[in-house]
Amino acid sequence: MANMAIPKEQQTAYQRWEMSSFGEDKPSPAMAAKPKKKLEETDHAVNAILENIRKEAYTKGVQEGFAVGMAKAREHAEDERQQFMTIMQNFNQALEKTDEAIAEDLLALALDIAKSMLKVKLNVDTAAVIPVVVDAIHYLPHVQKPARILVHHEDAHILREYLAEEISSQQWQIQEDSSIERGGCLVETGANQIDASNGMRWKRITEALAKHDDWLLP
Repeated sequence: MANMAIPKEQQTAYQRWEMSSFGEDKPSPAMAAKPKKKLEETDHAVNAILENIRKEAYTKGVQEGFAVGMAKAREHAEDERQQFMTIMQNFNQALEKTDEAIAEDLLALALDIAKSMLKVKLNVDTAAVIPVVVDAIHYLPHVQKPARILVHHEDAHILREYLAEEISSQQWQIQEDSSIERGGCLVETGANQIDASNGMRWKRITEALAKHDDWLLP
């Protein structure tokens, strides 16, 4: 420590060597800049590595997220498709039921109108019984004696007037029956019977339409 206070010109050669070897002389700027430059290069390299890692992680995350997102989107789309198909199926079923209900209502309305019109016709058209009797006779496979046509007493007068020749040639017997409504008839032979009463004819019509509607009901 004492040597440090001795002027340089008074120091011995050893003392000057000792101070130059272990002395306090500061390093040169070039020497001091090298560690700093290496540190900066190291930091840059580390930052570059970290940036690459970050980019790779980001890219991988985006890819995995996209795959998961697409899978979720497909699943969601399939769920919506199934819901839509269910809604459409329910709608079609409801529409079919509505159509069936409308068709049933229209058929019932048509039958009511037809029944009303037919009853009016039978009351107004005095000759309405004639085609009914003719059709009933045609249903018979063959005519056997005795053969009878049972009709309402008012229709009996009409048949005797319009079918006099046919009745005479085929030996038909016209008999009055108050239980038979006007416009209908009952044809009987020894082996067959044709019920062409208004109620029975109406029943055949409604059964053909898979409906039940009583002729006697208004």
